[in-house]
Amino acid sequence: MPRHICPISGLPFEITDTERELYGRFDLPVSDMHPILRFVMRFAHGNNWSLYWTEDCRTGKKILSCYDPKEFPKIVEHGYWMSNEFDAREYGRAFDFSRPFFEQYFEMVAEVPRPNVTILNCENVEYANHVFWSKNCYLCFICFHCENVLYSFRARKCRECMYAFNCRESELLYQCANCTMCFNLQYAELCSHCSDSRFLSNCIDCSNCYQCVNLKHKQYCIQNIQYTKVEYERRMAMIDLSSYSVFQHEWDAWQDFLLTQPIQAERNINCEDSTGTFLTNCRSCIRCSNLSNAEQCVNAYGNNVTETCDASAEGSEQGIMTVGFLSSQRVAFTMIAEHCYDILYSQHMFQSHDCFGCFGLKNASFCILNKPYEQDEYAIQKARIVTRMRETGEWGKYFPLKYAPFAYEDTNAAAVLTSSFDEYAAVAARLGLRSNPDVGISEAPGAVSSLGLPDVCGDDSGDLLAAIWACVETGRPYKITKQELALYRRFRAPLPRLHWRTIFERYYPSMYPVPHEAECAQCSKQMYSYIRPSTTRRTLLCDACFYE
Repeated sequence: MPRHICPISGLPFEITDTERELYGRFDLPVSDMHPILRFVMRFAHGNNWSLYWTEDCRTGKKILSCYDPKEFPKIVEHGYWMSNEFDAREYGRAFDFSRPFFEQYFEMVAEVPRPNVTILNCENVEYANHVFWSKNCYLCFICFHCENVLYSFRARKCRECMYAFNCRESELLYQCANCTMCFNLQYAELCSHCSDSRFLSNCIDCSNCYQCVNLKHKQYCIQNIQYTKVEYERRMAMIDLSSYSVFQHEWDAWQDFLLTQPIQAERNINCEDSTGTFLTNCRSCIRCSNLSNAEQCVNAYGNNVTETCDASAEGSEQGIMTVGFLSSQRVAFTMIAEHCYDILYSQHMFQSHDCFGCFGLKNASFCILNKPYEQDEYAIQKARIVTRMRETGEWGKYFPLKYAPFAYEDTNAAAVLTSSFDEYAAVAARLGLRSNPDVGISEAPGAVSSLGLPDVCGDDSGDLLAAIWACVETGRPYKITKQELALYRRFRAPLPRLHWRTIFERYYPSMYPVPHEAECAQCSKQMYSYIRPSTTRRTLLCDACFYE
């Protein structure tokens, strides 16, 4: 199969027959850009964790928004935006065939009010975005069915957790990433069915273990060495992780031990004719990551129950370059399509079909630039616009990044870039991404360096809660809330010296593990790894060699 060279990154890649067939269904050309950069372009249009105070442009009410009010003054509360009172078709306009499509599209988008955040069916959820069916959550993003969860990202069905990243069906987690059905873990990653342990990596069904890697069905182990229950408890009693200085010493020892253990680079389970990382029950999926129950997908991320997609999707089929592709069919070059079909070049679409170049529509059909048409007229206009886009070179291109509403540092694009490229800032510039290195950093006169926090969190909390602390790495100011202080004491964890966002950024590679080309250190098989080989000193093994 011929190798193509990406004009932006210079990386080689292949275009598969599956990919050509998928794009051919929409009569679209396959992109000449490396699949990793296609991830970046899709993710650049969604803010992850910056929130701003603004006013509802209708009522004047003070509200939190994921949009900077200096750039987006037309913000309304999400409840109103999703209600029958709001109809974005009121902003519809005719297409001008003398002008480019993207220019007209984003002129229209600028006139349509945007929802401030997305919080649905929640109770006492503050400072959050994209949180659903949850209770008592604070500074959480993209979380579902959670309760008493703080500072977490992509958590689902979790309780009493803090700093949980990509975790599911778990309770009492602290600084854990990619853990499923776990209980009372701290500083763990890539674990399932584990409990009452600290510092774990890639463990299954382990309990009462400390600083262990790649173990299954074990108990009372320290650095993969088996101990008796009595000896294990004696050794653990000597380690007080509520002390920040002790934690720092143990963290360093943990990092040293990790270097001695191999990495299961692929992590694919019950897959057929598939390549990528973190695949479960997949068939004929190529260069994908974090997929389950999927078929004939290519360059896809985060899918569940999908078919013929290169989009980030759930319960959907036939999707191209789409993010938030939920229970939908035949959607291309779109950001968020829920219960939709036959949607092209649109954003924030719900229960709609046969729309082209639309924004914010609900229960709509046969619309172009938010303007309704009769079915026959819609088909004629759509065909003419596609012809015009071919002439202007826009057909088959994603939304130009100059129109992205956020600096890329605020989006999942940063996660992919920083984990994929050494010179990620230069790649971002060549792509045309909007950049603001200081995004998320605000001034707070009187902030005290977090180095001044006590080594152990005691009973006297008045000064801790009243002060504004400055992150030792970035200077970002942060507060310690009463709710999180209670969890630190429950976890017997030291008070954080880092801003919550700084901790998020440390977990970037495991949040969005795009597949990187690699070679198994044992059998020399060409494979994909969730970690870029040049960024680790650990040995990378394919699944077959890892389980030998």
